[in-house]
Amino acid sequence: MNKIFHFKKFSILQAPSVFKVGTDSVLLGCLTNINSAQTILDIGTGTGLLSLMCAQRNSKATITALESEKEAFLLAQKNISNSDFSSRITVFNLELQKFSPLLHFDYIICNPPYFKSTQPHHTKHPIARQQLKLDYRTLLLKSKILLNNKGIMGCIFPHYDEEVIFSFAESIHLYPQKIVRISGIKNGKINRTIVEFSNIDPIKKEERYFYVEKSPRVWSAEYKELTKDFYL
Repeated sequence: MNKIFHFKKFSILQAPSVFKVGTDSVLLGCLTNINSAQTILDIGTGTGLLSLMCAQRNSKATITALESEKEAFLLAQKNISNSDFSSRITVFNLELQKFSPLLHFDYIICNPPYFKSTQPHHTKHPIARQQLKLDYRTLLLKSKILLNNKGIMGCIFPHYDEEVIFSFAESIHLYPQKIVRISGIKNGKINRTIVEFSNIDPIKKEERYFYVEKSPRVWSAEYKELTKDFYL
């Protein structure tokens, strides 16, 4: 059964085979620095959530969304067309590897696949969560090509992948500008990292810690403040 997740200014129709609204995407959509971007690329848009969050946060941006899976692409199209932001968002049913636009982007945003196809539990997850069509190396290499000189690429991934991702990014001269390490509960184990990369090696990068809940099933004040423009 399809379920609708209602935000303040748009709604997300969900489907069983498409990755549903989750805290990771909401955090990424809220914590990234998209305010001055004129052109944004959303890689693997899924339901269209990140594109819609970017459109709400930045009223001047035009957004290009890519989605390789047909069912997810159609769902994203529907969610976007039903919103007040449809005139600024264009969705393509296309793999990142085949995307060759004429322009470069001010900002690239992505909640990439986490699970390697060799992991035993990968069959339990939608293809959007599996590194069958898109892995970290491909994402970073292609993002570097698609960013303009001052562009920024923001993504979220499991904290345990941080070292390998940072190492590969450095090898292709993508440098972290901002790092947010996230735990589900205050003083708990860090389980996610949000990072913003650019082609410019900063003198000093911004690093911070963020937690979602202050106690089990009780949102932290910081999380409520961060998401107040989105959650009902």
